[in-house]
Amino acid sequence: MIDQTDSAEREAIQTVALPRLSWRLHVLASPDRAWRGRILPLPQAGVRIGRRPESVTVAIGDSTLSREHLELLPLPDNSGVSLRDLGSHNGTRRGGQAVTHAQLGDGAVLRFGDSVAVLECDIGACSNFSEPTADVPGRSAAARKLRSELEAAAREGLPTLLVGATGAGKEFAARELHLRARRMGTLTRLPQLAVTGAEIQSAVFGADREPGLLQLARGGSLLIDGLDDLAIDCQTAILHAVDESTTPQVPSDQGILWIATATDSLDERVRDGVLRRDLRARFLSQRIHVPDLASRLPDLLEFADVLLPAPGGGPWTSVLLPDAVEALLLSPWPDNLWSLLATLRHLSRRYIGAQLGADALPERFEPASGPLAEPRAQADHAPDAEALRKLLQRYDGNIEKVATHFGRHRKQIYRWLARAGIGEPVLLDYRRGKVT
Repeated sequence: MIDQTDSAEREAIQTVALPRLSWRLHVLASPDRAWRGRILPLPQAGVRIGRRPESVTVAIGDSTLSREHLELLPLPDNSGVSLRDLGSHNGTRRGGQAVTHAQLGDGAVLRFGDSVAVLECDIGACSNFSEPTADVPGRSAAARKLRSELEAAAREGLPTLLVGATGAGKEFAARELHLRARRMGTLTRLPQLAVTGAEIQSAVFGADREPGLLQLARGGSLLIDGLDDLAIDCQTAILHAVDESTTPQVPSDQGILWIATATDSLDERVRDGVLRRDLRARFLSQRIHVPDLASRLPDLLEFADVLLPAPGGGPWTSVLLPDAVEALLLSPWPDNLWSLLATLRHLSRRYIGAQLGADALPERFEPASGPLAEPRAQADHAPDAEALRKLLQRYDGNIEKVATHFGRHRKQIYRWLARAGIGEPVLLDYRRGKVT
């Protein structure tokens, strides 16, 4: 069949179908205070960055910049950005390496002079959620999208599942969701205790005239931190609690906003028989992905200010030298915010009043091939049951720590445990400290 659509019409259709892409440069560090934390949109005509206003389109007060330092030009199809060093004295770095010409993509880390920036591809969505909050800081596209999705979930008020890697900030997102829902009550956390089904029933519904969590959380939010780790014999009580508190008959000021976190989509947990399908189904209507730190590089220093105040009480940008900021942006962050927090504590101990450079950082993290990586199809070199039991005792039944020890995903650890005949009741004993 001959396509009768003329070229002009085809071009118009393609124009409508393509997302509205644009490129932005987040300046995280600079001697010019006016540029710290500033966002530079890149027009299609490109920009020239340097020290002298009369020579460039963007002038930054950085004495280590040349008068005309570099040029950034979006490609005609917006698939990337072309970088050209303009013969600068101190050079331009991309990903820690000196370059004269380069084609850049989303997340590229640039250093020109003593200014450090991250390039971001922006689809222009969620502009109403550009302002950072205490729990979801940053103005990256990922941060804006997350705030937008949390706002939509807050309006719906349905059970919500927050999915993300270890340390991605799911607890922060849960608090943001609770605040956006404007609940009259508080955000209550379901205790992650190793309890039996009867004990969780008592804790949730109450016993001996004592109020349970279901009563205490009325009008507020209740967080299940780790739905994928919830013991199988506790899940029936939780399922009943969710259903009882979310029926249309429950007044809005007495209802509960249920929030659950998980490190994956839970499908495999259901297939393995360790998570009830009907419990997972309660959280399918609202599923929000919490991006990892590598997807939010422009927000890294703002997250640092949230996690741990910088020495002296100011922002971390006033404590770190440009080479330290560049090194932080180029770190793989295998455990996301947990890795960042450990690094900030290390830097705080090294601080003696002067700005800290890259030499003050701990040893660079190895690439994240450990617990965040998917398990291999077959469990080669599986430890024996005795080795698993010793590690469970050492880590009080914490599967995440056992997974980190072996450099494997938690799913693989659960497979090894099943093969070794170590089930939920035994895990509960380790978590209670009953195994010596």
